[in-house]
Amino acid sequence: MRTATSVILTFLSLFLRTPLILGDQTPLTLIYTSNTLGEVESCGCPEAGDAGGLGRRSYYIDTVRKESKNLLVLDGGDTLVLSFFEKESERQKARKRAEVVLKIYEKLGYDALNIGDTDLGLGVEYLRTLQKKSKIPLLSANLKEKKTGRLIFKSHLFKEVDGMRIGIIGLLTPDIYPFIQKELKSYLVEDPIKAALETINRSLADCDQIIALAHLNPSEIESLAEKVPQISIIIGGNDRSFIFPKQIHRSLYVQTDAFGLYVGRLNLRLVKGSSEFVDGPPIRIGRGPLEKETESPAAEGKNTYENFFTLLHPGMESDLEIESMISSSRNQLKRPLP
Repeated sequence: MRTATSVILTFLSLFLRTPLILGDQTPLTLIYTSNTLGEVESCGCPEAGDAGGLGRRSYYIDTVRKESKNLLVLDGGDTLVLSFFEKESERQKARKRAEVVLKIYEKLGYDALNIGDTDLGLGVEYLRTLQKKSKIPLLSANLKEKKTGRLIFKSHLFKEVDGMRIGIIGLLTPDIYPFIQKELKSYLVEDPIKAALETINRSLADCDQIIALAHLNPSEIESLAEKVPQISIIIGGNDRSFIFPKQIHRSLYVQTDAFGLYVGRLNLRLVKGSSEFVDGPPIRIGRGPLEKETESPAAEGKNTYENFFTLLHPGMESDLEIESMISSSRNQLKRPLP
């Protein structure tokens, strides 16, 4: 009996003394996509396995929304269009298609979309027109008017989640294809690091965490993480690659591949004042009514994350309202030809 009692008392002592109970952390679920390139349905191509589609993505987001206390849905750029179309008739088709795509993204509940370099092929003035019609902020902290230096779109977005102040900034690569450069006669793409530092120091200095929607090349992302340590999470990127989460300096870098075949999901527990991330779910202590979630000792006082990539495969359910929107907009969704 003494031995059994001793074991129970030792367990309770360890349980009650632990300082790691997660009550002082803010849970946040972040759904992210990148380089979806205006796709609304599965491409039907063998290499994609008939995956993707905004109907499936919408159903998935709704499922996550129901189970998450706090949710942000963000896109890293090149959301609206597949390519640049020099022929004016084909560009008009691309613009009509982009308008429908943006309306569907509103229905999906995106909090912000970053401007990507391929999006610029629609024309900056046309993107401005789209922004006036849309509830979703189009972000870009470094796309500016050449003469005045004024921003064309909002540079950032501010969200407060359970007292946690979160800033979201949009950045665009200056490495623009020559055939899209022609669309930028009256505009300039400022150095993203310079723009990020100015925006953060001016508008986001009091944020607890900063998320960068960074439509940048890999080397530019490395420089961004090194030179702008205030950024907590970087959602890339311009190279259309599939990137598993990795720590670059103090920033957590994530990215999905192109065409919307996958959706990324980060389950975060954020700590005020912490700039470090530890990979791993909470651990559970106790059983029944005494069960509690705690951090591992290595995660004490640090942000923690779990990352999931979900393939939008043909067996998944689809949002019928989104499918109806797509079906009723077939004329506008006709693909332009190169």
